[in-house]
Amino acid sequence: HFCIVGCGYKAYTWPINKQGTASNNKFGADLSQQQDMETPNWYAPSMYNVVRQDGKDVHLVVMPDHECVVNSGLGSIRGARMAENRPSKVTGTQQQRLSDPLIWRSGTMQPTSWDDALDLVARVTARIITQGSEDDLVVSMFDHSGSAGGYENTWATGKLYFESMKVKNCRIHNRPAYNSEVHSTRDMGVDELNYAYKDYEMTDTIMVVGANPLETQTNLFLNHMVPGMRNGARFIMVDPRRSVTLNAAEQVAGAENVLHLAIKPGTDLALF
Repeated sequence: HFCIVGCGYKAYTWPINKQGTASNNKFGADLSQQQDMETPNWYAPSMYNVVRQDGKDVHLVVMPDHECVVNSGLGSIRGARMAENRPSKVTGTQQQRLSDPLIWRSGTMQPTSWDDALDLVARVTARIITQGSEDDLVVSMFDHSGSAGGYENTWATGKLYFESMKVKNCRIHNRPAYNSEVHSTRDMGVDELNYAYKDYEMTDTIMVVGANPLETQTNLFLNHMVPGMRNGARFIMVDPRRSVTLNAAEQVAGAENVLHLAIKPGTDLALF
């Protein structure tokens, strides 16, 4: 099983009334002994749930794959919670997931039917095209990464607007740019910035603009950027703020090899 950005995870299921022992377990380890700090023979509560499989309740564990070169056993805030985020009436995790659309009416978000929600989308879309043109359609959404022309957290929305309707304009309200993570840039005529994770470990300079990868792309920073800095790469951060990523880069690469361009908001055009 792979997270959307390529991090590897292994998924295990087993019957609800069956458990391994300290000496007979999936890890093949002696769990009666103290485990090493970097051991793969454990999983966090967020990596566990009870779900339905073939009509029966089963234990589910989704844990990072230590053999995957992308994350090497590291778990992101999303990937390491894939099991916890599955709907489960046994553990109650279905309560944190929406089962019906919400529409803003009378000053509040209210649940509605899919037919009502899709009808509203269709009527608003038709009115915009009728009064203007297809180029006047703009989609505003939350996004984290891309998936085959859609978005990870709003995948169906992406498929509808960008593949089916060929909408050219979008506003992503939690990030300033359509960057290289988002595969559906091709639908807008903009190719991704194609590079490999290994490039971070081989380059002589890493430049980060308006991002905070230690917090928002932890696996990428720790597993690829940090080795790159240890191999001698200099680090340039363009951001009005001083973030934890900058602090970490100074610790790894040395302050003399880190440049912080703390530009004033709105002056990035002059820089680039």
